[in-house]
Amino acid sequence: MNYAQIISETEAELKETEDRQKLVQLQKRVRFLRALKSGEAHTQAQAGAVVGWELRQSQKIWQYYRAGGMEAVLRKPKRWGFGKLSSRQLAHLQNHLREFGAADLAAVQRICQAQFNVTYTIGGVSALCARLRIKLKTARAVNIKQDANKVETYKKTLAS
Repeated sequence: MNYAQIISETEAELKETEDRQKLVQLQKRVRFLRALKSGEAHTQAQAGAVVGWELRQSQKIWQYYRAGGMEAVLRKPKRWGFGKLSSRQLAHLQNHLREFGAADLAAVQRICQAQFNVTYTIGGVSALCARLRIKLKTARAVNIKQDANKVETYKKTLAS
């Protein structure tokens, strides 16, 4: 593939565009195109290696360029939002879990589906719980021969 013909910008324009970028990620994207345009790299893999990328990342940036030109390449990366639930729904979920609890991530997933009509994967539920600092609470082991009355008597006599 003759990248020099396909890339419409000149090397000087690419260098100027690269210098204007504040984000390193966007600088690398333009540097990648400049390596292809100048002939420094003859393949996407070689151009990716110039900026420190693997082949898949190089292919993705080339795909952006082919689809939307330089504008698509320079589009800022999406910032992740707060997820699928609103702040009210998150507060409701936290209160529900505080009051009733959940046995596992699948239970939280079912709660989100039933109450909010929002579908999460198990990985998504895990990330949600990590973000909300919700941890599974497991009870301590208890001796099966333990007598509750003797434990209460011991606690009462221990304090005095």
